[in-house]
Amino acid sequence: MIGCLFVAAGGGSARALDFVQQIAPGVHLAGFADRFGSANCGWIELEDRTVLIDLPHGIGAEAFLAIVARTSSKPVRSLLLTSAPDPENQTLQALRARGVEVIEGGAARREISFGNGPGLIEAIPCDDGLEPPAAAFYLPRERILFAGRMVIHGPRADLTGRDTLAWTATLRKLKQLGAKRVVPGYGSWEGEDLLGRQMGYLAELRRQVAYGICLGLPLKEIRKGILLPASYYAWPPYGEPTAEDIEHLFREQTIPTAPFGQQGPPGQGQRPQALVLIGDRFHEPEHIQAGLEPVFKATGVTPHFAVDVRALSAENLARVQLLVVLKDGMLWPEGNDRPYRQWMTMEQQKAVVEFVEAGGGFLNLHNSMGLYPEGPYLDLVGGRYQGHGPLERFGVEVVDGEHPVTRGVNSFFMADEQHTPSYDAQKVGLLLRNRSDQGRVAAAGWAYQAGRGRLCHLANGHTRESLDHRMFQRLMRNAVKWCLGAPDPR
Repeated sequence: MIGCLFVAAGGGSARALDFVQQIAPGVHLAGFADRFGSANCGWIELEDRTVLIDLPHGIGAEAFLAIVARTSSKPVRSLLLTSAPDPENQTLQALRARGVEVIEGGAARREISFGNGPGLIEAIPCDDGLEPPAAAFYLPRERILFAGRMVIHGPRADLTGRDTLAWTATLRKLKQLGAKRVVPGYGSWEGEDLLGRQMGYLAELRRQVAYGICLGLPLKEIRKGILLPASYYAWPPYGEPTAEDIEHLFREQTIPTAPFGQQGPPGQGQRPQALVLIGDRFHEPEHIQAGLEPVFKATGVTPHFAVDVRALSAENLARVQLLVVLKDGMLWPEGNDRPYRQWMTMEQQKAVVEFVEAGGGFLNLHNSMGLYPEGPYLDLVGGRYQGHGPLERFGVEVVDGEHPVTRGVNSFFMADEQHTPSYDAQKVGLLLRNRSDQGRVAAAGWAYQAGRGRLCHLANGHTRESLDHRMFQRLMRNAVKWCLGAPDPR
């Protein structure tokens, strides 16, 4: 029988253990009051023992064990911790004094078995940037996941000090387990797809902050514009992000933290690294990143996405082998109804030129010539932005099918903006051209060797649909490999 039990802490104290529920045979959960962080813990009755998961809050060890004993006939012999506790915690000390084995999640083995019966519990290493590291515990037979601090389902997820990209990657890994029930570390365990809600909250918050950074808005203006749908909050309005949360995400996505994140610059001997500068007023970074990630995965390149234009520097370029840009030359620091300013400095122009001529690869996508200052950057790219037509369906024709960038690519149709750039035919080799239904023809891609490095421009990529197009994905994969100096596959 799956049921609930309401209990009090006893001993004259205010009620602390508000709610106990059996969610599967032998698996119980306990939830605690707001003044104890709305934290959760649980216990599992196995063949020869009861295993606790996380410590109770606001209730002593003896009182808590008495409550556990009402639901489990096996002695408490083990305690699994999703996060390392304060070593001075009196409940922890009391459990250890009773001979309870304590296993801290961050150091736990992948699989933990107790006794001879069906007692398999998987310890899943978790990363959210906080130290010491954490773990989640998964019961594969019951398909129940104790997510610990990785999931906060009320009232608020505090982002302070956390690496939200690493956190999101951990949530994605946990979601792949296919758990039927997810027990959050904090808040209510009732609710559907708690992992997806937590991922959605982090992704949407990052997206809105990133878009503000793309525009060049100051932090105070970005704060004003943040508006998340109520569905992202576990307990509206208590889950709304604070000013500190917004500032944390702003700092995560601007220099010096960006572009390499809290882990710092890539080391030597790893697979190729790319600095990927994306996003502007007319191209939100979320869909660009989603369209480019499969390209990097397929080519074995580690991308470091950046939305802060200051991340484009000689220092950062020295740490990568490939530069990818899908971003125009405009910032709008005073809002979209005020004049824009060009962001690329002469120092940045020279840094890009020196990077390529010294042997780096540069994949210049879509609008990355648009409204940039005249100078060495545009001279390097080998063309000039001349505007574009409406968003419509048009043809992309292969001009040079022998070049490695166009290898295996057939002429195709796509819905996109038809950019019509001019190009230096004496410098670059034309690979592709666009043709509209009205017969307008324009260059759609070129490539050439610049010094010891390589540059490729591909004109398409305005929409997620165009980025995802099968042939354009192949073009980008080929271009990445060629820019990195990969041998001709022929």
